[in-house]
Amino acid sequence: MPQTSIEFEVGSEDAVSAAAAGLEAAGYSLLHAAKTEPWGQTLARILSPEGLLVGISHAPWMHEDVST
Repeated sequence: MPQTSIEFEVGSEDAVSAAAAGLEAAGYSLLHAAKTEPWGQTLARILSPEGLLVGISHAPWMHEDVST
């Protein structure tokens, strides 16, 4: 079981898929490919060789323009 997790927020759903493909190309095995959760967040995850759970995430509400 992982003892630590970290998620990297990216700018779009497509960026999650691209990052996941890049990780696979670098030799990492995905725990799961990019998927969109019912609440709208898209993410993909790997388990690093050190046991770190690493997520690539896009949460649309974090990218909304709140200045208008």
